Amino acid sequence: MKQMQGIWIPLITPISGAEVDVPALQKLAGHYFSAGVSGLVVCGSTGEASMLSEGEKAQILAAVQDVVPVGFPVMMGIGGSYTQRVAEKLTRLEKFGTPPDAYLISAPAYVRPSQEGIALHFRALCEATEQPIVLYNIPARTGVHIETSTLSALSDCPQIIGMKDCSGRLEQAARILRTSPLRLMCGDDHLLSDFLSIGGHGAISAAAHIRPDLFCALYAMIRQGETARSLILFQQLFPLIRLLHCEPNPAPLKAALSLLGMAKEEFRLPMTPMSASGKQYLARELEKLMQIPAPQLTGISPAKRGTNLVFPSCVV
Repeated sequence: MKQMQGIWIPLITPISGAEVDVPALQKLAGHYFSAGVSGLVVCGSTGEASMLSEGEKAQILAAVQDVVPVGFPVMMGIGGSYTQRVAEKLTRLEKFGTPPDAYLISAPAYVRPSQEGIALHFRALCEATEQPIVLYNIPARTGVHIETSTLSALSDCPQIIGMKDCSGRLEQAARILRTSPLRLMCGDDHLLSDFLSIGGHGAISAAAHIRPDLFCALYAMIRQGETARSLILFQQLFPLIRLLHCEPNPAPLKAALSLLGMAKEEFRLPMTPMSASGKQYLARELEKLMQIPAPQLTGISPAKRGTNLVFPSCVV
């Protein structure tokens, strides 16, 4: 985990008849492992974690761990506004099951604590677990930004190994990359190319659910310094990335996976399906993306675990 890098998938949570569809979840996990991604995240915002019970979250973690090989990293999203309760979640999870390889933990949402409060929150969580922790900086959902000074204040916490950055602040990301040993992962898909180009270690990308091979190829091209090829590929990916974030996540993503026959388009309230007009645009862009051939790579390349990996055609 200290070498966290590459393209990670924040798995959706398949729902069928208002229940978590465990077989569908395991099929997706196996698919993305075979596609060559570097790791999986369960129970994140893309996984609709706020609509899951604690028991369901533990079930999801165990189900994914059962279908990927030992050593393939699985991270788990954990959140909450009350520090003691979040710490209790960690303790309870580790007492009754196999812990994830790392936790992805956001700053406390809604209460909008000070930077000191954020630092104390994470210190308390470090005392509650020995597992690695990846900070989740997503001010659009939490209402607070994790500042660079707070990262410096937490530099003596060995469990904190990295951060998923959804702040949109590339200048700050560049500064962190220059001054900190933390592994910095992009969480804003529309900034993926720029983020990797300034030295970002990888991405936890919702859009990479669709054609993960192309996202892994983009990462490899940028690592190899193939700037022109990477820009052409990102330009091909960008229209779909834009559409996948034009309505609340993960509604467009589940719509896309439904069009591909890979998941049902079911949600728990207050999440609702993508609009009919949005699906029309999505289907057209999805059809274009599925026609892109897998790039030929030399030198550094994403892992190739599957053979004859087939991507389904879009059902329009």
